[in-house]
Amino acid sequence: MFQDDIPRDIWNYGAFYLSLTLVMLGCSPEQASQGLPATGASTTAPLPLPALPQRASRDRELIGEPRKKDLLASSPRSLVPLDAGIKKVTSGKVALTFLLFDDREYDIAVADKDQGPATEWQSAQAAAIGHGAVAAINGGFFTPEGKPLGLVIEEGKRIGTWNSQSSLTSGLLSVEKSPRLLRRQHWRSFSPTRHLLQAGPFLIENSAVVRDLSDRERRPRSFLVWNGRHRWAFGIAEGVTLASLSAALAAQPLSEITITTALNLDGGRSSDLWASPRIPGGPVSTRRIWNTPVRNYLLLLPSR
Repeated sequence: MFQDDIPRDIWNYGAFYLSLTLVMLGCSPEQASQGLPATGASTTAPLPLPALPQRASRDRELIGEPRKKDLLASSPRSLVPLDAGIKKVTSGKVALTFLLFDDREYDIAVADKDQGPATEWQSAQAAAIGHGAVAAINGGFFTPEGKPLGLVIEEGKRIGTWNSQSSLTSGLLSVEKSPRLLRRQHWRSFSPTRHLLQAGPFLIENSAVVRDLSDRERRPRSFLVWNGRHRWAFGIAEGVTLASLSAALAAQPLSEITITTALNLDGGRSSDLWASPRIPGGPVSTRRIWNTPVRNYLLLLPSR
């Protein structure tokens, strides 16, 4: 069909709309007819879009999660199992011997003498070897007749009676799914307890000294230390009052453990800690010739 065969007004309208379309496309009719690029358009290929980060990386940045290589450095110390070992330090002129361990690697158990202190194992070493343990420390207080001063539970068996009066039974070690130290009023008799030992008084609570402890009698002391999670220590102090020992522990003498709780055990001539050569820094024995037999011990056994 030729232009002459088309009415003029239709032709004009068609030319107008064609020009308008070409303007919107950014080129003149001449450029369109010649196949040239539009005025102002770049002749180079467009720059590639930056690659998106992988989803895991992006999510990590959004929620502030540390990168994998930083996980160990940023984790609390107690998330990493503590290697057992012997550590001797001095804090406030108090000589301290610690057996450090982690309850994810070791179990605490009570070993009680049914027939009284003068029977069976006469030392912490004998008690440990007799039970296949790597260490032992003397346990709770007992009466002149050789009976436990408070409640003792060994492998679920109850021995002695609950003592709610004496300061020497104001706290307890309770081993259920895991061990813990707590005030006697916070323990429930229906708890599924495997091992329990009443002792006292507390030396440290909430990482601070316990007030009104005796500052008169200087004698050997045995005690338990806990960081509130998984890190523990059996401890021995030579010739110190309860108040001085509390202050020495509150000074946080251990780099491996932040001492949040410490409980006093029987002391004096009962104080006795033994660790086998299997413990780094062992063997260690604090027993003296003047030590006397005790009613029970706390054992340290490798976890099964």
